[in-house]
Amino acid sequence: MSNDEQRSRDYPVKESMWWQRFEWRVQRFGYLILVLIMIAGACGAFSKGFISNQNASSSDGRLQVRYERFGRLDSTMDISMHLTQLQGKEYQITLQGQQLDDLQIQTLQPQPDEAWSDKNTLILRWHPRSNQQNATVWLTAQPKSYGRFPLTIQLDDRSKVNITSLVYP
Repeated sequence: MSNDEQRSRDYPVKESMWWQRFEWRVQRFGYLILVLIMIAGACGAFSKGFISNQNASSSDGRLQVRYERFGRLDSTMDISMHLTQLQGKEYQITLQGQQLDDLQIQTLQPQPDEAWSDKNTLILRWHPRSNQQNATVWLTAQPKSYGRFPLTIQLDDRSKVNITSLVYP
């Protein structure tokens, strides 16, 4: 640009080039922020994606949980629980958390042989096949409110995993 273009002027419209350059900088900064938000969203910072996917394991390794750290209100969230070293005539998963009432379970595979709830606790029980040592349980839940959703998942009153999901409005 020529020197004349960079000067403030009064005719035909009063303008201040200092404020004009300031506005251009703010626009460029705003574009950068929008691009960063789009990249973060595509990677899963607001819902499904590799940033959102999380693995947690119990201290003895018998229970591994794969879940989504970030979710959206009225959108489904997947939880898979891998169980190893099953013993006895039955195995039981206990889900416990204050916001359990705000999670609507959409699917649960395989279906438990027995299920019951007590206050903020959901108990699911299966009878394994003969010589079954491992199992995987898939659960899809839909949050009905937003906020933090801490949840404790326990296998047979021994192996315990604490997870927390953040649900956006």
